Amino acid sequence: DNRVAANSGAAPVNHLSVSGNACGPAAFLNALRFGDPNWQRGMEMIVGNSDKTKLSYTLRVYGLRPSKQLAGRTRWSKAGINVEDLIAMGNDVLHGRLLPELKGEVLLPKSKESATELLERSHAALARSFRNGLPPIVSVRRQVLRKGKDGKAAWLTIESHFITLLRIPGKVDAATGSFAFDYLDPWGGKRCSGTFRIAPPDATAYGLIAELPSTPVGKKLVKEGERTSVTLSAVVGRW
Repeated sequence: DNRVAANSGAAPVNHLSVSGNACGPAAFLNALRFGDPNWQRGMEMIVGNSDKTKLSYTLRVYGLRPSKQLAGRTRWSKAGINVEDLIAMGNDVLHGRLLPELKGEVLLPKSKESATELLERSHAALARSFRNGLPPIVSVRRQVLRKGKDGKAAWLTIESHFITLLRIPGKVDAATGSFAFDYLDPWGGKRCSGTFRIAPPDATAYGLIAELPSTPVGKKLVKEGERTSVTLSAVVGRW
C-alpha cells in the first residue's frame, strides 16, 4: 500500500543545467511535474520551452524577490533558498492558476515528542501531500560536531539540500523504526532510494537520520575525525 507520485514516469529537472545552488526551486518544479494533472498544469504554465528555461525564469522572476525571513536578502541567492522562502516562491508561481497553496511543516523533535512519534508524524505529513496529488519536497541537512573559537564543540549545519519524494510505504516499519523511500535528487536529475530512521541510542543527531547513499549533502565539507549525520528537517507540500 505505497504512496506514489501520480506521474512517476516523467523526466526529472536537473538544476545543474542552470546553477549549482538551485536544488530547492528545481525540487519544486519536480514536484509539479511528477504530481497529478492539476499540479502538472502548474509546471506547464511556467514560461519556457525547456527545463532550463523554466528553471531560469522561476529563479529570475520569483527567486530574486525579497526574502521573507532574511532582511536585505533575496529569496534565492548563492547560499540557495530556505524552506520559508521556497514556500513563498512556490505560492507566487502558483498564484492565479487555481491551485491550492503550498504549506510547510518542521520535522524536528517537538517538546516531549518521542523518536517513534516523530517518525510517525513525519510519515503522516509526507503521506498527506501524496494524497493531495503533490509529491512532497523534503529538506535535509548535514550537521557536524565542530569546535568553535571558544573551544567548545557544538552541532553545526554545514549544508542543506532539497529532494522530491516519489514513493513511501503505507506505514512505517515499527520493528526497525524506519521507512524506505524513492526520491528525485535535482543535483543531476537522478532517481535514488533512501531511508528515514530513528537515530540509534548512541547518536547525538537531532531528528531522524536520513540515509541517502547516492546524495552526499556536504560530505566534502566534513573535516577529518568529525562526527556527522544527515537529518530530516522539514517538508513542503499540500495538506
